[in-house]
Amino acid sequence: MMQGKKDKIKGNDQAFDGVNEDDAPSVEKSRLKRKIGIGIATGIAVVAAGVGISLLANGKLDFRTALHTSAVKGTEAIADGASEAIAQAPNLLAEEPIAVDPKVVDVDWFIRKLPESWHASQDAISYANAIGVNLAEGQTIVRPQTRLYCRVA
Repeated sequence: MMQGKKDKIKGNDQAFDGVNEDDAPSVEKSRLKRKIGIGIATGIAVVAAGVGISLLANGKLDFRTALHTSAVKGTEAIADGASEAIAQAPNLLAEEPIAVDPKVVDVDWFIRKLPESWHASQDAISYANAIGVNLAEGQTIVRPQTRLYCRVA
């Protein structure tokens, strides 16, 4: 029993009360790696800021020319994209067909032939039976309706 305790203290990767002693060093390693990564990123940012400040102080870095150049490039890209979009757009000046003399028509019920392997719904069958119509296989009934017909000028 005493031997087991000494082994656990030495850290031979044995579990003690359901906790693996190997987890603690890996957590410490990941924390250390995270700290190193943050330190490197901070150092790079500080160096970049220092270089930028020294270039500005010496007059070798001028944001106005950099901004002007990128603005011109951006404007050219936008203009090219806009002209391409306009070229692909439908002609909006073309005359739209105008509906002339709309006509409202009341349509009575009628029997319609269905495509192959289609069947009339139970609702259509019950409506047909209610008005005394026998539907054959592959037929359905269309209820009375109002339709709007428009002639195009």
